[in-house]
Amino acid sequence: MRAYVGDLLAGRETARAVTFSERLGTLVEDAAASEPVSGELVLSRAGPMIRVDGRVATRVALVCAACLRPFEQPLGVTIDEEFSRGGPGEHTPSGEPLGPEAFLMPIEPGDMIDLTEVVRQHLVLALPIAPRCSSDCRGLCPRCGADRNAGTCGCDTVGIDPRLQALEGWSGRSGDRAGKSGARRRGADR
Repeated sequence: MRAYVGDLLAGRETARAVTFSERLGTLVEDAAASEPVSGELVLSRAGPMIRVDGRVATRVALVCAACLRPFEQPLGVTIDEEFSRGGPGEHTPSGEPLGPEAFLMPIEPGDMIDLTEVVRQHLVLALPIAPRCSSDCRGLCPRCGADRNAGTCGCDTVGIDPRLQALEGWSGRSGDRAGKSGARRRGADR
């Protein structure tokens, strides 16, 4: 959804509410909006900039990071974005540190702003890093790959990983020389 903001920039309007409702589909790999993203956004003039505030919500289809099952969950985000003519990078001379004005979204030619991209970016940033289908998901068995939510697989879960077998007898508190000298050194440092 693109919105015309020429009237706001010219001062003929101070604010305008718009209803946002769009199907965005795939947001990133393994995450898609399963229903339209909807909400209300308020476009307002803030000096030479346009501010967009509001809230949108949808349901997203995800893949559980523990058991790899697909599931859906609601996702709502607050939109708080500023647009400027020229967009990012044109406000900061090269070689100087970036200020807040370097992160403004651009107002496109014809005084248009792309609300869909702003909403998509906010949704992507709100996605969980490692989504879980439920807080008590038991995940997959590390040995055979069976789904532990469906029942036990019978694998030995007490056994030690063969890559760590050499460390099995080490406790770090043994009476060997290295342990005693390490303790003396720590005591001497006090």
